[in-house]
Amino acid sequence: MRRLGALEEKLVARSDGATHPGCVRELNEDNAHLDDRTELWAVSDGMGGHDSGDYASAVVIDHLRRVRANQPTPRSLTLDIEDRLEEANAQLREEARRRGVDSIGATIACVAKFGNHALVVWAGDSRVYLMRTGKKLRQVTSDHTIVQDLIDAGRLDPEEAERHPMAHAITRAVGAEDRLELDYTQMQLRCGDRILLCSDGLTRSVSDAAISSALAPPRSRDAAIDALIGLTLDAGAPDNVTVVIVDIR
Repeated sequence: MRRLGALEEKLVARSDGATHPGCVRELNEDNAHLDDRTELWAVSDGMGGHDSGDYASAVVIDHLRRVRANQPTPRSLTLDIEDRLEEANAQLREEARRRGVDSIGATIACVAKFGNHALVVWAGDSRVYLMRTGKKLRQVTSDHTIVQDLIDAGRLDPEEAERHPMAHAITRAVGAEDRLELDYTQMQLRCGDRILLCSDGLTRSVSDAAISSALAPPRSRDAAIDALIGLTLDAGAPDNVTVVIVDIR
C-alpha cells in the first residue's frame, strides 16, 4: 500500500545585509555575499593583525560567487563549496609566500540552501545563528578559537572568555594553513525561520540576548539589520561589523 499526500512545498529565501567599519578601524576587512537566486549567503572577515585582511576576505567571497546554481544533490553542492574554498586557500597561501609573510587569511561562515534544507560551512569565528518561531536563538556554528577550545575542554568558564588574553585568537581560517580545515552541519528549514550570518564585530560587542531581541519578528530584516549595527556602534564597535539576515518563507 502506498500512502498519498501533498507534495512538500518548496520554501523561499529572501535576504538583506549591511557592513560597517566600526568606530575604531578606518579599513573595513569584512566582505559578504548575498544571492537569493543561487540560495547562497556568506560572511568573511579578514584576520585581524595579519597583512591584507581586506584582500583575503575579498578572495574568499569571490571564489564562493562561482558556486554553481541548481546543484543536483546536496553532496555535489558540498563538494562545489569545498572546492571553491580550497581554491581560495591556495590563492591566499601563494600570495603570502609571494609577499614573504606567514599568512594572509580570512574567516568564512556560509549558508547554502538546497530544497528545504541548509548546509552550513565555516572556519574561524564568524557565526551563523538560527531563530525559529517559539524557540530560543540558537548558535549553529562553533567558534574556531583558542578560547572556545579551552571552554570545550572544561578549562575555562564561558563567562571569563571575553577577558582571556587570547580571546580573539582563531585556530582556523581560509589561508591560515596549506591544508584547509572546514566544519559542516545541516539543518532542516521551516517556514518562519530567520538565519543570521555575522562577523565577530557583532558578537564581540552585543550579547546573544540583545541579538535575539533585535532579530525577533515582527521586526523586518532592514529594521533588524539597523538595530544590530546600531547596538554594535553604541557599544564602541572596536572591529568591523557585518550582518546578513535570511528569512525563510
